[in-house]
Amino acid sequence: MVGHVFGRFTALALLVLLGIAAWYRQPAVVTLLGLTLATVGVSRGWSKLSLRRVHCERSLSTSSLFPGEELLITTRLSNQKLLPLPWIDVAQQTPAGLLGPGQSGVPGAQTLAHSFSMPWYSRLTWRQPIRPERRGYYVIPPLTVTSGDILGLYPRTMDAGSYERISVYPRLHPVRRLPLQRADATGDLTGRFSLQEDPTRMRGIRDYQPQDGMRRVHWKASARHQNLMVKLHEPSALSRVNLVLAADTFDGFTDDGPFELAISSIASIACFCVERQMQVGFLGNSNLVTGRGQARLAPGSGTVQLVALLEVLARVTPGIDAPFEHLCGELRTLALSGAALIVVVGHMNESHINAFTLLSSRNHPLLVLQVGTRTSHVTVPFRHRIVLGPDDLLDLEGA
Repeated sequence: MVGHVFGRFTALALLVLLGIAAWYRQPAVVTLLGLTLATVGVSRGWSKLSLRRVHCERSLSTSSLFPGEELLITTRLSNQKLLPLPWIDVAQQTPAGLLGPGQSGVPGAQTLAHSFSMPWYSRLTWRQPIRPERRGYYVIPPLTVTSGDILGLYPRTMDAGSYERISVYPRLHPVRRLPLQRADATGDLTGRFSLQEDPTRMRGIRDYQPQDGMRRVHWKASARHQNLMVKLHEPSALSRVNLVLAADTFDGFTDDGPFELAISSIASIACFCVERQMQVGFLGNSNLVTGRGQARLAPGSGTVQLVALLEVLARVTPGIDAPFEHLCGELRTLALSGAALIVVVGHMNESHINAFTLLSSRNHPLLVLQVGTRTSHVTVPFRHRIVLGPDDLLDLEGA
């Protein structure tokens, strides 16, 4: 607002008054108006040069973390010119939910702001630690740098840096046992490798051992390493578990706590399965925060699969992408493939109970976890567990 008061019209009016005062020979008025015009001129020129050759950049210590872990934001600011900056403000807008209570310094604010004064040819570096407390996928906008003349009459602003994306994974809780057993004679889903290997799926190489047959030797790798190397193949059958989130069973306005517990339950069970060499997939009818793609992940194993699943879960929102009928059709297809199904729900109605009853009646390995609420039915004709808190995940088999 100060800049508008001393705009071009004001400067022109002062110049006219200066001419009138000089015509009528009023030295005091001429001096006052002359000093005011000189101040305005110097301030405008200083403001135009204030942000020239000013560089500001930001770096993040990580792009993914769990709630409660520390994210370090490093900001570097430099003034590479002879003109000093009596004041300069650097503001960082942060998405809602990324900062915990009291982390911004201003109650209720979602901005990290810093003010400095910088002499000529100077540099500043500071680090801001924050600890996200809520799962989510956050986009941090560029920094806002503001400076100007010494009186602050003509502030100028520029954006610095680029958009940064941060994934805050769901919390992981300990899981010890899962009640997943096949109803046929193929055995239980322990996740151990089968004794047979698939020769068409190689997963790596290792040094030759006396008990290895010559057909396992990888001749090209042996020539490259100047040592006999053998092929390692994927097992011909791995236990597969598909984790399913029925987002339509949660209310997006009142079930925030149960929904977050449901996401954490899926992540915790996935970690349990990956540690036992199971293949894990994910399927849900919820929206993603990015607005693109679907909440699903093809089955896979290993740490890479777990990280990919955590990335998807960080983007999941309570919104519904497809009705339960569509999700139920995909569940029937997955069940026919022999994979186990672990379905996480909130409030079940008759359509959910009928769909799960049908799957269970066909001897498909199924476990339904009802999170945050107790069902109004005394008994349900399928394997069912109540999860009211992290402690209920410890032993789902004995719940």
